[in-house]
Amino acid sequence: MNLEQIQQALREDGLDGWLFYDFRGSNPIAYKVLSLSTREFYSRRWFYFIPATGEPTACVSSVESHVLRTLPGKRLVFRTWQELHSYLKTLLHGRGKVAMEYSPMNAIPTISRVDAGTIELVRSCGVEVVSSADLSQRFVARLTEEQVRGHREAGRRLIRAKDMLIAELGQDVRAGRALDEYAVQQRFVALMSSLGIKLNGGEPIVAVNGNASNPHYAASEALSAPIKRGDLLLLDFWGTLEDEEDPVFGDYTWMTFVGSEDEIPQKQREVFEVVRQARDSAIAFIRERLAAGKRVEGREVDDVTRRVISNAGYGDYFVHRTGHNITTMDHGDGTNNDDYETLDTRALLAGTCCSIEPGIYLPEFGVRSEVDLLIGENDVEVTGVPIQEKITPLLD
Repeated sequence: MNLEQIQQALREDGLDGWLFYDFRGSNPIAYKVLSLSTREFYSRRWFYFIPATGEPTACVSSVESHVLRTLPGKRLVFRTWQELHSYLKTLLHGRGKVAMEYSPMNAIPTISRVDAGTIELVRSCGVEVVSSADLSQRFVARLTEEQVRGHREAGRRLIRAKDMLIAELGQDVRAGRALDEYAVQQRFVALMSSLGIKLNGGEPIVAVNGNASNPHYAASEALSAPIKRGDLLLLDFWGTLEDEEDPVFGDYTWMTFVGSEDEIPQKQREVFEVVRQARDSAIAFIRERLAAGKRVEGREVDDVTRRVISNAGYGDYFVHRTGHNITTMDHGDGTNNDDYETLDTRALLAGTCCSIEPGIYLPEFGVRSEVDLLIGENDVEVTGVPIQEKITPLLD
C-alpha cells in the first residue's frame, strides 16, 4: 500500500477520506488497494479509514484483533456492535465526503462491494458516501512498465499462434481432412503453449457459423460442430506470458473463412465491414479525446461504437458491451467500455488496458473483431497487430 499516493488522490478528488470495509472477503478491491493477503480468512467485519491528511485508523473485532496488523496507523478494537457504531461515529466525525466501494443504483457491479446496510450505517455517522469507482482504479487497474512490456509480448505471441493455426487449417482444408471445433480448439491451445502462453481462465473460443453468435460459446468433446468448406469461423483467444510475475492478459478475436476470398458471401463481408468501422470509430474517438486532453468515459466509447452498428441496421444484434478492462485478470476492475450492460461513467486512465470488441450476432452467423488498447496520456497503443481489416480466407 502506498499511503502517500492514496492520500494525494483523495485530496485531488476533493474527498475527506476512504473507508474500506470487508466481511469474509466481500471486498476484493480493498485487499488489492491495501496490499492484503487473500490467503487468510477473517470471520469478522473490519474497517480501515484513510483520511485525506493524517494517520489512518483500523477498526477490528476483539475476536480477531490481529487483523490489519500490517497496515500503518491507530487501532480501535470493538467487542459489541454498539461499540463498533460508537467508534465509527468518532472516527468519521467532521468528515464530509467519504469514498467506499459502492456504486449508485448498482451501475457498476464490480464496484458494488459494500452492502446497503453498511452504507446506511456509515451515513448515519453524518458523512456523505461517494463511490470509489474512479479512485480505486488508480490502484487496481494501472499497469507497471514491466506489465505493459509483458502485455505487448503476449499480444505478439498470441497473434503468432493465430497465424500458425490459420496456416495449418489451410493445409487441412486443401488436403480434405476433417475438422471440428473442439479439435481445432485443442490444437490452438497447444500452439499457444508452445509459444509460452498460459491460458489462465478457459480455453479459446472456436465457433463456426451460428455458434459464433453466442459470444461465450464453448466447444467441448460432447459439443463440437464440424468445420466445413464455406463456413465462417470465429477465433477468440487470450492468455498471459507463462514465465512472468503478475502478467497482464492479451485478448483478441479474429474472423476466418473456410475457403478462398472469392467464396466469402457478400453478406458476411458487409457485416464484417460494419464491425470494423465500429471498432475503428471507437479507437479514433478515444484518440481524439485524449489528444485534446479531455476525459474519456467508458460509456461514451460504447455509445460511439454502438451508434455505428445501429445506424447500419444491426443494433439489436450487438448484445454486449464494447469492451472490458484488462489487468492480471482478463476482465479487470478498471473501466469497461459499457453503456449497455452497465452504465460505466469511469474514465479511461493513462496506464490502463482495455479491449475494443464490437460484434454482430445474426441467427446464421456471428462476427466480432477484438483488439486491445494501452491507454496513454495523450494517445492509445493498439496491441494484437496487425489489426484485422477483412475476413481472412483459409485458402489463397
